[in-house]
Amino acid sequence: MSATVRATRPQGATFIELFFDLVFVFAVTQVAAVLHDHLTLAGLVRAVLVFWLVWWAWTQFTWTLNAADTEHPGIELLTMAAVGAAFLMAVTVPDVFETSGWWFAVSYIGVRVLGIAGQWWVSTGDDEWRGAIRTWSALSAAGLIVIAVAAALPPESRTAVLALAVAIDVFSATQAGGGEWRLFTAHFAERHGLFVIIALGESLIAAGVGTADLPRSATLAAVVIPAIFGVCALWWTYFARAKDALEQAMDTLPSAAKGRYARDVYSFLHFPIIGGVVGFAVAMEEAVAHPTEHLAPSAALALLVGTALFVGGTGLALVRARTGRPLVRAIAIVALAALYPVVVAWPPAGALTAVAVVVVAVAIAEQRTGDR
Repeated sequence: MSATVRATRPQGATFIELFFDLVFVFAVTQVAAVLHDHLTLAGLVRAVLVFWLVWWAWTQFTWTLNAADTEHPGIELLTMAAVGAAFLMAVTVPDVFETSGWWFAVSYIGVRVLGIAGQWWVSTGDDEWRGAIRTWSALSAAGLIVIAVAAALPPESRTAVLALAVAIDVFSATQAGGGEWRLFTAHFAERHGLFVIIALGESLIAAGVGTADLPRSATLAAVVIPAIFGVCALWWTYFARAKDALEQAMDTLPSAAKGRYARDVYSFLHFPIIGGVVGFAVAMEEAVAHPTEHLAPSAALALLVGTALFVGGTGLALVRARTGRPLVRAIAIVALAALYPVVVAWPPAGALTAVAVVVVAVAIAEQRTGDR
């Protein structure tokens, strides 16, 4: 195959990539729905494992498309094939721990294989790049075999095996991340920023769907307004400063160091950031569905931990990028932990407002101090 599928200059996110992202955000909302229906420790563990698999399939394909000419017909066809497999994967997210879980496994493996094939195609003629991809592909194949084995096991035996698959993914990234990867900084940062904003938007949609059959009342409005306020506050803490700071830090690195940086800041540390959106969405959906009832302890934890993951995950990414010491974010996490008695004692409107105020305080403090 010809190497002309490789991008020769920086590019922005294209329509085919946005199409791809929307399918994966649907998968994330599916994970949130499953967690909402199983707000227990076991349900949380399972949701985290499935969420990692969904995230890892997306981030791998993002690496593939970053260096590819995404307007090349061959790359568009490859991406469309991945969209089809990813949609089936998203639809079957609730079935992972059911007897029909092999549907998820097959579609997930399909997305990953297409991503690896794309990396080999785009790297044609670049021996140093191929070296990193060879390590990544070999270790990733072991993880995909484990996924297939998990699908063949009884549902009650899958949790530990899927945890092993996740461990292999992390190990493969640590081994391959230091290789020579060809990355366009602005495009890479833009793709992750778009995923964050689409996930935040989908969290609002999920909560909005939950209000469809509820009577319109001042009580419902009192919950919906601070919920929107909270999502906007989360957006602010990421896009007001952090997104550009992370991109600028990557842009100053030599080519040999960009792979490790992209792995740590984007592939690893954006996982808790998007996970925070999932937690916040679960709590928001519960609050909107029962606007007159206090949040259950599990929903309160989803709200506080989800918010802390988003704020803290972004803070850790900034620390890794060496763009400052986000002390404000650390203080906010302590404040969120201290809010637990309030969140379970106050009605949902008050709980959501209190959390949103903490997040807004983070954004304002960072703006005023110019923490660079």
